Amino acid sequence: MSNDKNNSFGEVTDYEFQSFSSTSIVSGDVTNFEFSEIGTFDASKEQKHQEIIKIERTHAEKSEFKIAPIVREHRGITKQVIKERELKIEQEVERRVQEIRQEAYNAGFNEGVNNGREEVFTQNRVSSEEKLQNLTNMIVEVLGTRSDLLINQKKQVYSLVRMLTKWVILRELKDDGQYIENLLEKLIVEMQTKSNLLVHVDEKSFEQMPEVLKVVQEKVGELSNIRIEIDYDIDGPGIVLECDKGILNGTITEQMKSLDKLFETVGLSQENPIDMEILESASDSNEENGSDSE
Repeated sequence: MSNDKNNSFGEVTDYEFQSFSSTSIVSGDVTNFEFSEIGTFDASKEQKHQEIIKIERTHAEKSEFKIAPIVREHRGITKQVIKERELKIEQEVERRVQEIRQEAYNAGFNEGVNNGREEVFTQNRVSSEEKLQNLTNMIVEVLGTRSDLLINQKKQVYSLVRMLTKWVILRELKDDGQYIENLLEKLIVEMQTKSNLLVHVDEKSFEQMPEVLKVVQEKVGELSNIRIEIDYDIDGPGIVLECDKGILNGTITEQMKSLDKLFETVGLSQENPIDMEILESASDSNEENGSDSE
């Protein structure tokens, strides 16, 4: 009878419940579970949360709605306000540091330019004084060693020295491509003004004056209300500078007159001005003869 009942209901077996979640843990094994910290977000969620509370703050400020302190703390509004304040302070400090750094750089640069200009001017003056002293020493030496000859022919010797000196000076000026630039800079520095200037130049130098002005302004600063005119009375490269303070004559003729005054102390009268065209043609012919002889 019992066998008939078993046959009626089938074979009885054990039943094992399946897991409702997909996991790799073997059924029946015991594992540790760690709770994640409440309130932690990944980067994208955190950024989204910050944007949301920023909008909440903005609407609250516009509508004059006061958020309770505990809500501000819980939502992270207080922390966001502190971070924004710290960021603004940091940015303001960085901006002021950059301003101070730029001011220090500009001050150092300007001081360096001024010191360099003074140094160049001093060097040129020292060089000129040395050349004049060497010339004086040469004359003194000639006076001491050839006194008998100079007693009878001192004027001829002085005249020759003067002529050679002028020839050397003019020769150096011809080979100096920056003579007009240096001369204009020196005249402006001596005049001690950079505005309302009238510059007279010879016809040949007039063509290069735009480039000359550009170079000079880079050295001495911007020149305002300056006018350039051709002066056909100027023989050779030279400049006559006029302004409210007066006139400075930097022509070759005027420089030769100054040299003549130096020799007037030894009894030489002022000679006639040197013709620049004759000098240049004579110099060119000497160069051609020298090249032919080679």
